[in-house]
Amino acid sequence: MKKLIQDQPAVAGWSEFAFAQLPVGGRVVPALGLRRQLGSVQPPTTSGHALSGPGQIELGTVTLRQLGKKVGDRIRIGIPPFEQTVVITGTVTLPSFGVGAADHPSLGRGAMIGEDTLLAAVGQGGGQPPTSQSVPVFSSAVAIDLAPGTTGAQRARLVDRIVSADPDGTQGGSYELHQARASAIVNTEQMGGQPLALALGLAAAAVLSLALTLLSLVRRRHRELALLKALGMTRRQVRAVIAWQTTLTLLIAVGIGGPLGIVGGRLAWRAFADSLGVVPIVQVPVAALVLGLAALVLAGNLLASLPAAVAARTRAGVSLRAE
Repeated sequence: MKKLIQDQPAVAGWSEFAFAQLPVGGRVVPALGLRRQLGSVQPPTTSGHALSGPGQIELGTVTLRQLGKKVGDRIRIGIPPFEQTVVITGTVTLPSFGVGAADHPSLGRGAMIGEDTLLAAVGQGGGQPPTSQSVPVFSSAVAIDLAPGTTGAQRARLVDRIVSADPDGTQGGSYELHQARASAIVNTEQMGGQPLALALGLAAAAVLSLALTLLSLVRRRHRELALLKALGMTRRQVRAVIAWQTTLTLLIAVGIGGPLGIVGGRLAWRAFADSLGVVPIVQVPVAALVLGLAALVLAGNLLASLPAAVAARTRAGVSLRAE
């Protein structure tokens, strides 16, 4: 494999991965054996730190919880008489692929360990041939990081060079893995625009509730409005009073609710991402957020035009005589 990849200008880094069923803390979990060849091409670490030497292991978040461990703890891995103690250095987002017809890592589930440590723990360390006690280890994947500026044609030539050489040694055994999505990602993707639709629905309900509240307020304060008109306030000024009240209420709501929404959204997404075992990347679309809040204020004022019109039509003389 090195002869096929080394000195290729399109390659910025690459790593090899082996797969095995590794006993970890009394459980057999699908393990990924990492061997870095150039650079640091590996699944992302979500907490703690990445593997930096022998005697270390990273676990998926779900597997970590099932084992009742935390980052920094020590844990026994391997099969007798090759068991050893390793340190849990962090949690990792594992790819959902592996050897066909076998259990393989997936989001939040499994382990990643240095390939040499993996081989030693299953009885194949030091280049020793497998024994009757050994657990089979399959070298079946290569991850390549393309150099910046690599064109589609260069990428295609690199893939063709590797696949046509068939380093697997079996017919059709070497191929490009185009896409590997975990079932949790596929299921989540099916939600589509439901969260956005829910947010828009809640915003519309809030604005409508504000308009109804203002209408009720106008009816309860008709005496004060009539007195203001008797003192010389015009209909335009009455409408301005209602408009400013609406705007001030919405600005307070936006000023408090906006930051709280961002913080709450970050915490909710981090909890959701942690439950899946994915990297909790949070991006706040500032421009879209500002436009959305501005639209909320505008919509609130438009709906408040009805209570403002009712207030403007208040007849001072009639209302005061009724009192």
